[in-house]
Amino acid sequence: MPDALTPPKPPLSDGVVTLRPFRADDAPAIAAACQDHEIQRWIPIIPVPYTEADARRFILMTLQAWHDGNSYEFAIADAGTDRYIGSIGLHLGPNERRHAMGYLVAPEARGRGVAVRALRLATRWGFANLAIERLSLWTLPGNVASQKAAEKAGFRFESLARNWELDRDERPIDAVMFSMTPEDLAEAEAAAQTETQAATRGGPTSSAPRVADVPREFHAAGTRVAPFVEIAAIADLAPGSMRRVTMAGLDLLVAWTDDGIVVTDDRCPHMAAPLSIGQLAGCVVSCPLHEGRFDLVSGETVQMPTTGGLDADGRYHSPWSPSGAAPKPEPPSKKLEARRLTRVNRLRYYPARIRDGRLEAQLPILPE
Repeated sequence: MPDALTPPKPPLSDGVVTLRPFRADDAPAIAAACQDHEIQRWIPIIPVPYTEADARRFILMTLQAWHDGNSYEFAIADAGTDRYIGSIGLHLGPNERRHAMGYLVAPEARGRGVAVRALRLATRWGFANLAIERLSLWTLPGNVASQKAAEKAGFRFESLARNWELDRDERPIDAVMFSMTPEDLAEAEAAAQTETQAATRGGPTSSAPRVADVPREFHAAGTRVAPFVEIAAIADLAPGSMRRVTMAGLDLLVAWTDDGIVVTDDRCPHMAAPLSIGQLAGCVVSCPLHEGRFDLVSGETVQMPTTGGLDADGRYHSPWSPSGAAPKPEPPSKKLEARRLTRVNRLRYYPARIRDGRLEAQLPILPE
């Protein structure tokens, strides 16, 4: 166990949130936050009901933990008002590979990136002061918002751990496990710096090499625990361009959109035509065969193919007809039946990163 640390002075802050030690006058705000149904649902180890007496005990525990050097708990405060808006703690294990992070955000502060900001500040401080080799973080399986925050802050998904913890009723519960290494932290720091630079310039631009923020729920199967593999040199790519990369039996589309670089399958989600020979306008690619148009960043269909069919939600769209013209009837046939039953799915993505001038993506491939 490392020597006990003292709370940093001045407190950790990014100008929006501040991480400081807990104070006695935080008790009412802590108690109010922990009455929230979502906090009670997703943090099943806190008491229910949660009272101000519980909050006072928690505050005393955090101050004692700082003294003993076995846990470092911060109040997340609004940087402008110093008002309590959440909690975050770094809990020490028996060695540098067993430390863990936990956090919560009060209901009124959600949706503003508070968790990501607090995680970035706390992990940076922890790695700098505790020689951490691996920092873990877990959530309940259904807590998607917390999982997204963890990944945006640089943690990597590892696995589902069965019967990982006991809930407040002493029943075993599963946990979704994430971790961060020093290499992950360096990558997260670089991504955060790029994000800050883009915001300073007034938003993302097509000329700065960055990876687009694509929907996590559309990641291709097997990618979350897959290795990162180099697929292209950034110097060989250009804003507004698309190229096909074939690797490990996968035909990949690498597209540099207005919102950043995406890696997806080089296959139209309707008729399997290569999207790489279509046209890219901003973030939207047009299929070369049937006028279908797809948003490469959101994964959604912008314009259904002229042949019609089912959309991703199962709704039927008839074949295209000129504006004002009556739909053209088609004689029944296997071809027509196949069109009616063909689903236009959403795009699937391969998580990507930029490292040392290279574009890398997580590909679900078997090692040799």
